[in-house]
Amino acid sequence: MTKNMKINRLLLGTLALAMLPAACSKHQAEETDGNVSFSVSADSHVDVVTRSDVSDYATLPQAGKFTIVLTNAGGDEVYKGLLEDYSSSTTLKAGNYSVKADFGSASEEGFNKPYFTGEKTFSVKGGETSTVAIPVALANSIIKVECTDRFKSYYTDYSFTVKTGGGTEIAFPKGETRAAFVDAYTISVSGSLTNQGGKTQVFKTKEYRSLSPKTCYTLKFDASNVAEGAITISFDDTVEDAALTEVDLND
Repeated sequence: MTKNMKINRLLLGTLALAMLPAACSKHQAEETDGNVSFSVSADSHVDVVTRSDVSDYATLPQAGKFTIVLTNAGGDEVYKGLLEDYSSSTTLKAGNYSVKADFGSASEEGFNKPYFTGEKTFSVKGGETSTVAIPVALANSIIKVECTDRFKSYYTDYSFTVKTGGGTEIAFPKGETRAAFVDAYTISVSGSLTNQGGKTQVFKTKEYRSLSPKTCYTLKFDASNVAEGAITISFDDTVEDAALTEVDLND
């Protein structure tokens, strides 16, 4: 072997050794990245006397319409947007993450306004694709208004207003059968009634506290057996008489 050939072989060997760390570094970087595919697992059950579902009171949201917020272990926001816009091909560094899913808002109250929310922690492993199902459940309460047949026969017209702890006023006029979604902690109810004699009466505002999420409550109104100037209001396990005050329409 000539002297020049020995020098060339030495140079090639040195070059190969120099390239080896770069190749290893690239391989290691690829191994520290992973992918995640997200889905939503919704608990739409509602607690009432008889089994019920959110779909009995509102249109259920499509999974892709949930807003997800993805954060890493350091609290940095990695992604925020609709689930349907998140690409499972997005590479994530190996490590621990949390993802929160929301549909609606606790402050948005009224008919057909369910608020679903949930959170999940998970880990990303290099070179792997994980599937993460985010458990979500109804976070607000549901309020229905019902009137007995006796109430309807005695009062020719009536309307009720439910006011939430956040200040939202929701009107339930005569014949309203929809249920309202409210932030789960407190409500008050007031109303105006017109009896068969044409007299308009109101009752003192009633307040109900400690409402639970994913629970449907019914405000039921009945004509009182006790006195003509009162009605009976049932709410959850509470039944009470509400005195009526005549409204002077000339005021």
